[in-house]
Amino acid sequence: MKKKFFVIISLVLVMLSASLPAFAANDMKLQVNDDLVPSPGISMINGSSMIPVDIYAAFSGADVQWESENDFVIKENDTTMKLTVGKKEAMLADKSLMLTAEPTKAGDKVLIPLRSVSNAFGFEVGLVNDQGMTTLKRSETRDGMTVSDVLAKSTAAVQEFNTYSMDGQFNINMNIAADGKIDETAPQNITSKLTGQMQNDPFQIYMKQTLAPVDGETVQPMDVETYMTQEKMYIKAPGQDWLVQDMPFSPEFWKQQQDIQSDPLKAAEQMKEMGILLNFGNDVTVNDQEYYVVNATLDMEKFKEGYQKIIQQATQALPQESNDTADLQQQMQKLFETAKLDYNYSVLINKETFITDIINFDARLEMLLDNPAPAKAEGEQNDSQPQQVKIDMKYSGNINITEPGGSFTAPDVSTAVEMKMPQQLTPND
Repeated sequence: MKKKFFVIISLVLVMLSASLPAFAANDMKLQVNDDLVPSPGISMINGSSMIPVDIYAAFSGADVQWESENDFVIKENDTTMKLTVGKKEAMLADKSLMLTAEPTKAGDKVLIPLRSVSNAFGFEVGLVNDQGMTTLKRSETRDGMTVSDVLAKSTAAVQEFNTYSMDGQFNINMNIAADGKIDETAPQNITSKLTGQMQNDPFQIYMKQTLAPVDGETVQPMDVETYMTQEKMYIKAPGQDWLVQDMPFSPEFWKQQQDIQSDPLKAAEQMKEMGILLNFGNDVTVNDQEYYVVNATLDMEKFKEGYQKIIQQATQALPQESNDTADLQQQMQKLFETAKLDYNYSVLINKETFITDIINFDARLEMLLDNPAPAKAEGEQNDSQPQQVKIDMKYSGNINITEPGGSFTAPDVSTAVEMKMPQQLTPND
């Protein structure tokens, strides 16, 4: 595993960290508070609608804790339900409750009866027969505020500061295959430590990631730095100087996005268009500070549609003769068209300041990277060049937001040289 792989992973993590679950497709639909849940995996078993417990937890904001192989607890705020695989009787707080069907194992999933569990946690359950859709409705608030209210106050609080810093760590588990063959030389477990800063006006982002294999033997730790302004994108790979190329998005696009993020209603509308579904999680206390928890899940199909719309808006003002920019845009477009993404994140919003202090991520990403018909140089043998590289990556971690309003320190990129788009893709470069 060499430099290019780490650069690719770094850029992917930057994209995901800055913004994004998809489940197995199923014909039965589920709508929660007028939002369609992406592929909820509902199954009919003996006349009961059954749903995977992890999917229920994702859209409801509940926590699931396993006490044994078959015993588990669903907890939401002050309500606790204890269930057992294969038993219809459950315990809701200290009272016995008879479910419409017993929890059942199906492969690596545990299915629970949707109606019984949803009713117990305050949902009103309905069925639209002609559409094959189950509907759940519930008015949920924290201190008298809905999710939208909390996010609106958080957006307003953040707008008071022009800058902030961040630090975090990800644990990454992956498999890399070149033309279907697993690359045994590539590390399968990697840690990524991130530090960085962001400034809204004028727009600047600086991030530094240290990527290191857990075993510490195959590859030495490597630092990858990225720096972006409205006009330029810079990257510094291990052992190299700064490289620069034009930002693949227009300055008008960045201004538009900043305007959207400063308007809570516009921001909420864009998130809905992008297929991002929001709900409250259980309040938590970290280091004696109390937090509201807002969970987000992603409808991948909606996200692709929204992403294509944003790409069109982002590139319409760019010079059409920029081949490098066009190539990068095509690669980004193809990446999202072929990628499979299962993505959840939670934001912890400080109850005193309403600023997001912590973001927790849990994701799986599968992507295909094609080698664009590499040409052989005179006397060169490149039969070993893979035509396609597949990356299957699971990662989890957190980012801490600190120092709101602090000074932004940009790296010295005065000697950066023009970046050339790669003509070949190989995990050995």
